[in-house]
Amino acid sequence: MTAGRLKQASKAAGTSVKRATKASESPTIVLVDDDPSVLRALSRLQRGAGFKVVAFDRPSALLASAIPNANACLLVDINLPELNGAELCCALAASGRGLPAILITGQNDPATQRLIQKAHPVAALLKPVDKQALLDAITNALARPGSA
Repeated sequence: MTAGRLKQASKAAGTSVKRATKASESPTIVLVDDDPSVLRALSRLQRGAGFKVVAFDRPSALLASAIPNANACLLVDINLPELNGAELCCALAASGRGLPAILITGQNDPATQRLIQKAHPVAALLKPVDKQALLDAITNALARPGSA
């Protein structure tokens, strides 16, 4: 999804999610993607949908930071420098900071599928990411134990 399409999608999706989160504090999306344009577009989409966003451009930046341990989920690109998205999810879980994860990828090959299975994500979505599928995956992730 292009940055422009994500911006339009965020406006359309924002109303229903904002209504659902006004009663309590907005959930946090911990976002990791090394592509600056994707990082910006996904951040805008999530903020427009009523979520707090904590965005990182590389795994080491996330690992060195404090992240919420409740009312949050991860949205992680599978192909990252330093660690791939599955390794990042496993490293967070091993450190006691695991959150329900959604992996995104531009590849759908057997090696990528093995990485996805290793991380046990709530969902794995192909780029360009469908905004409704992403919002549905986030809703499912936030309903999981460990996110609430």
